[in-house]
Amino acid sequence: MVCGAALVAAFVPLAGTAGGQQEATAEPGGATGRVTLSVVGTTDLHGRVFPDNGQGGLALLGGYLRNLRAARAADGGAVLLLDAGDTFESGIASNISEGALVVDAYNALGYDALAIGNHEFDYGAVDDDAVIDTTAADDRTPDMRGALKAAAARARFPFLAANLIDAATGRVVQWPNVRPSTLVDAAGLRVGIVGVMTRYGLTRTIAANVQGLDTTALEPAVEREARRLRRRGADLVLVLAHAGGACFRFDDPTDLSSCDDDAEIFQLARRLPPGLVDAIVAGHSHRAVAHEVAGIPIVEAYSHGRAFARVDLIVERGHGVVAAKPFPPQAICAAIAADGWSCATDGGTPASYEGASVAPDASIVAAMQPVLDQVNRWRAEPLGVTLETPLPRNPDGIESPLGNLFADAILASVPGADLAIGMGGRRAGLRRDLPAGALTRGPLYDVFAFDNRVVTLVMTGAQVQQALARELTRELARGLRGIPSVSGIRVRAACAGVYRQIEIVRPSGVPVGPEETLVVATTDFFARRAGRDAIAVPPAAALASAPLVREAAADWLSARGGRLDAADLVTPPRWETHEGGACLR
Repeated sequence: MVCGAALVAAFVPLAGTAGGQQEATAEPGGATGRVTLSVVGTTDLHGRVFPDNGQGGLALLGGYLRNLRAARAADGGAVLLLDAGDTFESGIASNISEGALVVDAYNALGYDALAIGNHEFDYGAVDDDAVIDTTAADDRTPDMRGALKAAAARARFPFLAANLIDAATGRVVQWPNVRPSTLVDAAGLRVGIVGVMTRYGLTRTIAANVQGLDTTALEPAVEREARRLRRRGADLVLVLAHAGGACFRFDDPTDLSSCDDDAEIFQLARRLPPGLVDAIVAGHSHRAVAHEVAGIPIVEAYSHGRAFARVDLIVERGHGVVAAKPFPPQAICAAIAADGWSCATDGGTPASYEGASVAPDASIVAAMQPVLDQVNRWRAEPLGVTLETPLPRNPDGIESPLGNLFADAILASVPGADLAIGMGGRRAGLRRDLPAGALTRGPLYDVFAFDNRVVTLVMTGAQVQQALARELTRELARGLRGIPSVSGIRVRAACAGVYRQIEIVRPSGVPVGPEETLVVATTDFFARRAGRDAIAVPPAAALASAPLVREAAADWLSARGGRLDAADLVTPPRWETHEGGACLR
């Protein structure tokens, strides 16, 4: 459960400020020339723009910000609003609009900067049937960073990436509205903000979308940009990092005993020259921090829009930051439960913040509405097929009607392919069942919202058999969450003691020879694991124009039309055992 603001937040005197001044205590507004900057940080929203059980939602965040901005306006201070990345991917409406929904809301909320996270790359190229029109797409040479660039171009605030490198040039990427750092004005102060991503973040997204990119270590990138910002006249410098930590107590910001002391963001703070950076807003770990490390206050507040982080910086004009007050993570609640700090799901006491009640900001809803209307129209488009029965992902742990549908669609999308290997059900890929009735784009998208693409491998019969055996062994070890579905072949499995042996045969029952050369249609995800054994794999550049898996499924369904029953997709079975399936359990 996210902790609210009821925990004590203490001012932390800074031993190494930019101006070299030390103070034991500092209070906002207590001296002429001092100003309070409230730095608010969000992170890992993952497209969750709406409230869930009385918690979160961008409109409600807007209500908290309205109260805080009023408080700072009253004392001559200011609020800076920052996001530490992984902002768009996962929420269905955000996914369909490729982040445009969130960007419009963030524009209305008044964000000052966003750090690019690893999942900002998940959308790849702008979709052929993108809900949002954009000039960032180029049909001749699809740009696997096209959706990210379109989101950045739509934003009225910069996307920051100081350690994201173009491997061909060795230089920091230079895309429209994407830069290493930015300099903003707040309450008459010049605030520098440097953005970085976790060192190995590019390994945690779709590989095809980040070909030709690399990341450097955080510390040299931060130091380089922070010094540059100081030379440009920055009164203080903040780091906005899609890299994080984890702490579990927030009563004393100097007590790190509940924290992961080896966390990446803690290591960064300890390696920076004293006084160069005044505060860090962190993310990526989906945990929380409200602590001082090596003289630098660090804040982070969970994920999915449940809470926000805050640190108040007391700045003396001409001398820099003299004290910092990191706050415990603030739960975003419509109402407070009887315990006095958690969100109420029903009833409760209306939430208040900075001495005033909190109400959702209707302007944020209005900002999102045009994109929401486009998304809803897209979801309602019919695919021309009616499902007589629901299509489940994995009803018995072996054969998946829905998985077989996707495998058939993948096979049909590659002319001349001999077979297809798709994905399994449940957590192995397909996220929901398809309900019975007239099928529209929306439910199909909900089944598989990812931007994985269809790729083609050339493999021998023995290599296909080895790859499937490896997948079966992996799935059995994981509790059979969904063995891969196949099309164009059948798989016969037998038990030999604790071992499973498989044989692949054509639909006619004729075994596939171990030396036969086969054209295999599959997903880029499966290809990364099986491609090491293949005779030939597609060049990375070919992925840019490869069809999306979910679009292959939509095209297959539209071409087929008519009525479809779950039994049509599992008769005859594609995975067979002599023991009626017991060998696969």
